[in-house]
Amino acid sequence: MTGIVGSIQATETLKLILGIGQPLVSRLLLIDALNMEFRTIRLRRDPNCPLCGDNPTVTQLIDYEVFCGLRPPTNGGTTG
Repeated sequence: MTGIVGSIQATETLKLILGIGQPLVSRLLLIDALNMEFRTIRLRRDPNCPLCGDNPTVTQLIDYEVFCGLRPPTNGGTTG
């Protein structure tokens, strides 16, 4: 399964870099490896999305290691 997904990711990257073909922009590829079937779903942009909407509220990445409690914060602050 990881080989299939990795090959698809590499192909999508090449399509974007070389400007050829139609990359899976605004689409989600679903893979049913048991039956070896592929399906794509069109995604619509949500104007209320906190990440990519008209007024985004998520503007920076979080430190997932601190957030998940894998290491203490370096600034002495809290994670929440």
